Amino acid sequence: MGTNVSRFQHKDGDDEDFPYENHLEKLNILPYRAGYEEHDRQLIQERLSRGALAGIVSTSALELGLDIPYLTLAILVGVRYSATSFYQRIGRIGRHAPGEVIIVNGGDIHSANIFRNPQQLLGMPLSEGALYLENARVQYIHALCLARQGGEHDRVCSFLGLKESPEFKSAIPWAKGFLELCRSERIGEISPEFQAMKAQAGEAPNHAFPLRDVEIQFQVKQKRGPVEEALGSLSYSQLMREAYPGGIYYYTTRPYRVCRVNIHRRMVEVRHEKKYTTKAQMIPTLVFPNLSEGNVFVGKRFGELIAVESTLQIRESIIGYKERRGPNEISCLYPLDPTGNIYFDFPRFTRNFFTTGVTFTHPAMRRPDVKNEVIAQILFEVFLMVLPVERRDIHFAADRYRVERGPIGEGAKFVAIYDQTYGSLRLSARILEERTLRGILEKMAVIMKLRWEEGGMEKDSETATALGEILACMGETPEIITIGATPAPAETSGRLVRVILPGSKGLNIRSNNEEFVVESVFYSPHYNGLAYRGCECEGAIGANHDVKTILALDSLIEIPGESKVGWYDPESGEVTAETV
Repeated sequence: MGTNVSRFQHKDGDDEDFPYENHLEKLNILPYRAGYEEHDRQLIQERLSRGALAGIVSTSALELGLDIPYLTLAILVGVRYSATSFYQRIGRIGRHAPGEVIIVNGGDIHSANIFRNPQQLLGMPLSEGALYLENARVQYIHALCLARQGGEHDRVCSFLGLKESPEFKSAIPWAKGFLELCRSERIGEISPEFQAMKAQAGEAPNHAFPLRDVEIQFQVKQKRGPVEEALGSLSYSQLMREAYPGGIYYYTTRPYRVCRVNIHRRMVEVRHEKKYTTKAQMIPTLVFPNLSEGNVFVGKRFGELIAVESTLQIRESIIGYKERRGPNEISCLYPLDPTGNIYFDFPRFTRNFFTTGVTFTHPAMRRPDVKNEVIAQILFEVFLMVLPVERRDIHFAADRYRVERGPIGEGAKFVAIYDQTYGSLRLSARILEERTLRGILEKMAVIMKLRWEEGGMEKDSETATALGEILACMGETPEIITIGATPAPAETSGRLVRVILPGSKGLNIRSNNEEFVVESVFYSPHYNGLAYRGCECEGAIGANHDVKTILALDSLIEIPGESKVGWYDPESGEVTAETV
C-alpha cells in the first residue's frame, strides 16, 4: 500500500534526482516499519509527532510507544485476532481530538467472519504472552550478553571491584540449562551451532539479535562509488518475502533491485531501480518431523486422527519471482541471467530452520482429490481465532511422513501447525489443549458455513468431506500414544559410530543450515575424530562445487526422513547402511 501511495506523490521523472532528494522531508505520506535505520526512523517519528505528515502507512511497529496528537483517522486493513492488538492500533487515533477508525475487510477467514457480525469485535480475546525459556538459541543469546568475556557480568564485577571468578556462578534460579551454557561460554566449550552464532554476533550480541527474533539480521547496502549507504535490516524470514535475489526491495518508498545476497556475511547488495514490484514464486514448504527419541513432546490419538507435537525441520524455497511493470507481468525463474548484474546462478533460494510444531494425520488425507493445503490453512486460521497469538509467529503447511514410526506409516500425509521462531516458542503446542480444541470445533462450524456460502469450498467436495471426518475425530476423547522411533542396532563393542552415508546429505549447522552432500567419511587427526568430505548442494548460496570441504562430524546433522544414515567402523574404516 505504501508503494502505491508514494507513486501519487511524485511527478513524472522524479526518479531522476533519486540520489539527491531527501524524500523523507518532502513527501506528505510516509511508510513506517521496524528495521529502518535510526536516523530515518527518528525523522519519520519527528514529522509525525509535530503534525507535518498528512498520513503514514505502518506495520504493527506503530502500535506502541508513541503519543501522536495529530492522527484523527485510521484505516485498518483486515481485523486483528486479539483485542490487545486491535485496541493498541485504534488507540493511536483521537488522543487529542475526535477521531474515526475505518476497518477494511482483508478477505481472510477471520475478517469475513467479523464482518458478518461486527459485534464480535467487542468480544475478541486478549493476546497471551509467550515465554519459552528452553529455546536454546534464546538462552545462548542471553548467555553471550551476560557471560562472555567482557560481557555484562564482567562489567558489573569490575564496577563493584569484585575479582573475576574462574567459574560463572549465580544465585538466581535460571531456566534449565542456562547456567551450564554460561559456563560453557566462559571456557569456550560451545556447540558448532553456537560457534556460528558467536562469530556472527561479534562484540555486540545485544545489537546483532533484535528483540523479537533469534536470528542475525541481514543488512541491506547500496554502493554508489566509494559511498556505501545503509538501507535497513531484515530477518531471514523477511528476506524470503522482501529481498530475495532479483526482487524489488522497497525502503522508505524507494525501490531497489536486489543484486546479490551474501548469506555468510548477512549482506544484501542492492541498486536503484524503477518502481516495479515483484512477488516471490515459492514451492510448497517442506516439513520434516523428527520422531526420534527425545524429539517427541506428546502423541495423541483421536479415533483415526493422530496428532504429534515434535521438533521439526522446515525448508522454504523460492524458485523465482513474478515482476509487474505497469500493466505487464513477467516471470523470472532461477538461475538468473548475470548480464543484468544480478548474481544468482542456482535453481532455488532456500532457508532451513528448526522449530517445533503439531502434525495431524488422518486416512482421509490420502484421497487423491483432498486438498490438504486448504485443510491446513483453515485449521491455522481458526486456531488464531481461538488463541490469538501473533500471526507471524506461527504458520502452516501440508506434507507427508518419509519414514515409518510406530502407528504412523511411511507416506502418510499430514497437515502441520508450527512455530516460525527459530528454535520455537512452542506456541503451536497450545492447539492440543482441550480448551483450544473445543474452541476450534465451535468456531469451525461457523467458518465452514461461511466458506460454503462464499464459494470458497463446496459442501460435497472431497476436501470438505475429509475436513468433516477430521473434525469429528477431534471431538473424541484422546488417547496418549507412544511414537516409537526405529531402534538403532547395537554398537559392536561400542565402537560403531552413526554417520550420514556417502551420496546422501545433511545440514551444515556451522554454515546457516546449508545442505551438504557427503562424498566420504574418514578419520581426520585435524578434527581429532571422524570427518565428512563433500560439497554444498546445488542450491546452496555461494556454493563452489569444484571445491571439496571437510567438516567435523558434529557439524553435519541429519534431515529427518531424508538423510540416509549408517555406521562407521573405526577399525576397518568401512561404512555400512543402517538396517531397519
